[in-house]
Amino acid sequence: MRQSFMSVNELPTNEFLKNYAAVEFEQFGSPKELRIITKNVEAVLSHQILVRNYATSINPIDYKTRLGLGWAAKENADKLPMTLGYDVVGEVIAVGNKINRNDFKVGDSVVGFVGFPLQAGCYAQCVTASPEELVKVARHAYAYAALPLAGLTAYQGLFDIGQLQAGETVLISGASGGVGFLAVQLALKAGAHVIAVASTKNHDKIKALGNVDVIDYQDKTVFETLPTIDLWFDLIGGDCAIEQLTAAKNIKRVVTVPTMSKDKICEMLGHKINSILGMLVNLNNDQLTILSQAVEKGELRLNIAKYIDYKNAATAHELAESGQLSGKIVITLS
Repeated sequence: MRQSFMSVNELPTNEFLKNYAAVEFEQFGSPKELRIITKNVEAVLSHQILVRNYATSINPIDYKTRLGLGWAAKENADKLPMTLGYDVVGEVIAVGNKINRNDFKVGDSVVGFVGFPLQAGCYAQCVTASPEELVKVARHAYAYAALPLAGLTAYQGLFDIGQLQAGETVLISGASGGVGFLAVQLALKAGAHVIAVASTKNHDKIKALGNVDVIDYQDKTVFETLPTIDLWFDLIGGDCAIEQLTAAKNIKRVVTVPTMSKDKICEMLGHKINSILGMLVNLNNDQLTILSQAVEKGELRLNIAKYIDYKNAATAHELAESGQLSGKIVITLS
């Protein structure tokens, strides 16, 4: 069936659409593979929304894919070049003619989780999305770019997969990162007892979120003295997570997020812990709406380590991979 569309000449600000910037890579490798290009929008399908994207953020899947690691890299290996990124915050500049104008209209400020996991494309000044991938917000503040993937991961890991209930004890490793910082707040709001694992330099920042027990990830003995953990939300993965999980005495459920080590963790600790589940975040518009509204109301704080212009995307990736920063790196695109 032939799809109806609007040509670029029918769209507003068409000069911008014929010459917008994006960051892509042609081959897997180091951050030096990232390059700035110009692209153009030729048409918008009837069921699509065109967003002028003001900011995105770096997630671990971005630099792992750039390195050629993981499922997204494998599936896109013969489709390079690729533009990374799944987080969008911007302004609607065109709406397909089959989309209800009561839902979205030109000029709306939006936040979105777009193209996950294979399409990506948000390291770009212009992004095409479906209505299900976007939610309206009062203003398109750069900071909101730190929310979609991280927020949905925290929400789904705790509640959809982890089945966290009020009164339970949850341990959150990597609590000072983009996902962990949000997870601590969501767990507290749900009435859970929260134990946060982070480096000592970030303890005060986490304690400021509420009644949280904070422990140093470098203190190996403290994991042997933990109380019963109803849910262990692992955002670290790898040998470090295995060492911590092995030391703890009584763990009921584990949700582990890093996909590269999921199978190893399940295999090595399956004899000790009955429920160990990996996860892959899913698009959920209702949840993204809840999270966006919480940020707008000041009920949910985002953890942003640095804002970096898209022209310095390679430097941004180097910083993200180094682990020197606690929190998200937002890439500004305007």
